[in-house]
Amino acid sequence: MLRSTLSNWREYLTPITHKSTFLTTGQITPEEFVQAGDYLVNMFPIWKWNDDDNDINVNELSLRDFLPDEKQFLVIRKVPCLERADDIMDFKDERDENVHVFDDDDDNEGGEEQEDTVNMTGYTTMQKLDRKTAKAQGSNLMDNSSDIDAMLQDMEIRDDDDDLEVTRNDDNITNCKRRYYDLYITYSTSYRVPKMYIVGFNGDGLPLTPKQMFEDISPDYRSKTATIEKLPFFKNSIPSVSIHPCKHANVMKVLLDKVRIVNQRRREEQNHNEKNDELEKKEREEEGQHPDKEGWEDLQDDINDTIRADQYLVVFLKFITSVTPSIEHDYTMEGW
Repeated sequence: MLRSTLSNWREYLTPITHKSTFLTTGQITPEEFVQAGDYLVNMFPIWKWNDDDNDINVNELSLRDFLPDEKQFLVIRKVPCLERADDIMDFKDERDENVHVFDDDDDNEGGEEQEDTVNMTGYTTMQKLDRKTAKAQGSNLMDNSSDIDAMLQDMEIRDDDDDLEVTRNDDNITNCKRRYYDLYITYSTSYRVPKMYIVGFNGDGLPLTPKQMFEDISPDYRSKTATIEKLPFFKNSIPSVSIHPCKHANVMKVLLDKVRIVNQRRREEQNHNEKNDELEKKEREEEGQHPDKEGWEDLQDDINDTIRADQYLVVFLKFITSVTPSIEHDYTMEGW
């Protein structure tokens, strides 16, 4: 618990910044965290702010003054976890042996252009397996860190038709394997990103030990991403496993750049397809029917080409599934 104590002191001593650097660093301010939380709660009401959770007594909280009292953290309760992370990873390894991974020469043999999309799906009951490698444009942004590569494995730029759906077999799930988790998301002052804490219970509702909760963390991240900590916003000592936020800003910045590349390419293709109408459009503008808004539209396109700060937590939950593949908390499939 020494590491937990040091982390809490670091959070306490780090000064708060209110200057937004989201697009350049992937970090967010406390104000942007609140905006992202409001967006998540509005899109997916299963998530709640602490003030809206009937199980939380405000007198039991350690409030932080840079966040509103009613929006100190987000919580979702009793999230199912039907099998262990090792079982999920073994299943993935077995299915990958039967999946052909195409290289760049295989992607478009027929000469037809296919639309690029960003796959944000984690390991949930119905999964889509990416069959395209990270050789797509923008993959050079991820060369710095194998951790980021792993987290973004399910976020690759891919073709719509390159999906293979696999259904997980839940028929043999027993009560001894069934678990539930309460998930908490708060703001990390030291890393200026959201930070997640998980608290687990067995099928009978009894608390899990930290060792048991680690069984639901991906093996690749148990020793370097997950930490045993007490929940920092409760006065009582409640053990949890936290997902260390040191990589979150970097992953988000990589993702911002990748989404921007995809959207810019898509917009360029759309503009190319509209060239046949360009002459007629110019004639209408010369006749005064439509004012020239091209400069403003280009500016708006640049702004809209990437993820907004208020969508942060929706994306955050996507890559958290790489760390907690068996905890089915990704209720955000259509959120952005």
